[in-house]
Amino acid sequence: MPSPLHYYPADLAVALQQHWPPDAPPLPATTVLTAFLSTLYQASMLAEEGRPVVCHLVLATQAELAAQAETLTDFHLLRFAEPRSYSEQELRRLSPAVQQASSLLAVAPTPQGDLYLWGMLFSEHEWDQFVDRPRLSTARPPRALLVQVNGPGNLVFYDGAHRILTLQRGRVDGHGFLSFPLAWIQGRIVISQRQAGQDLLPEERELFRHLILQLQRRTLTRIRASGHGALIVMVPADRIAALTAPGGVLCPKYPVLLGKGTSARFPALVQAVIRRLAALGEVSWAHYQRTHDADLLALSAEIEHLADYLAGLAAVDGALVLTQLLDLVGFGVEIQATQVSLERVYRALDLEAQERQAVAVDHGGTRHRAAYRLCLAAPECLAIIVSQDGGVQFVGEQAGQVVVWDQLTY
Repeated sequence: MPSPLHYYPADLAVALQQHWPPDAPPLPATTVLTAFLSTLYQASMLAEEGRPVVCHLVLATQAELAAQAETLTDFHLLRFAEPRSYSEQELRRLSPAVQQASSLLAVAPTPQGDLYLWGMLFSEHEWDQFVDRPRLSTARPPRALLVQVNGPGNLVFYDGAHRILTLQRGRVDGHGFLSFPLAWIQGRIVISQRQAGQDLLPEERELFRHLILQLQRRTLTRIRASGHGALIVMVPADRIAALTAPGGVLCPKYPVLLGKGTSARFPALVQAVIRRLAALGEVSWAHYQRTHDADLLALSAEIEHLADYLAGLAAVDGALVLTQLLDLVGFGVEIQATQVSLERVYRALDLEAQERQAVAVDHGGTRHRAAYRLCLAAPECLAIIVSQDGGVQFVGEQAGQVVVWDQLTY
């Protein structure tokens, strides 16, 4: 069932306590936790030099972190000479220093329950374990309550590196990370020999699919961090000509030549990853994630750069259109499906969309309505919508209905 709307700090404190792992260090008293969340929420509504507040915090005392010193080997601690007040304006001022997921602003309560800022932690690696790439370090963040502030009303809560809870648009979600809907991708990402550039073994196809989802996640992360909305459309390669022909539903302002240069960069990178893993003796997603091999780390960095590149193209007015293997088709694409009659779409209430809730088609903006009509007019298309407030929707057609998956964050 959908989460209730309009969670306030006291409600959020209760939800966090309910989801908090029993083996994790205990959370502070409810009154202290509520005060911590209230100030944090208010800070998220502010802007620093015209940009939404984005920052990372840890709620822990110096003694609690000192007790974990053996596991915090690559975290560098900076202590303030004098403690600072824990207030929304102080968080706003300090937020530029802790925007990266490799940094943390340290908050702790006094014995009387008052909160204060006492320092910062900086690391060589991003501590979120859902960032899918080979690790430069095996170190882990402190086991404590960590919070990522992603903009107005968007908070992600962690027990160390493990995401626990997400708040966005007044809603609480328990999984706290972007779960790509199973029904949305099932049977739709088909990796042919021609597209992959080589005949793939089953384990190589599985790795290819993981890398496709990895690049999608990274691209969406970049788009959300930029603060602009976007529409990404994925189409089967064998349907591009028909969909982009005169009178088709996709009209690219900036079409590109498929299979040339950067448009085919991703399959080439995947092939290089497969070759390197094969040389190391194991082609698997698990091996790719845990490896420290310099060549694979370099390839992972190139995939990150490709995500930056795609996120930049998505900022151009219009849709970014990719094949389902993430070859670039064009950007600034106009969707010409206004003639399609559509009154309602169906919000999925579970990952497989077995339960659905009908909503009016005009509940979203122009970008949303264009995606909905496209998926009805061309059911082979898949769409991802990123709102300016950071919300993400996945859209696909199922049995004649346009189904929408609301995803809170990543």
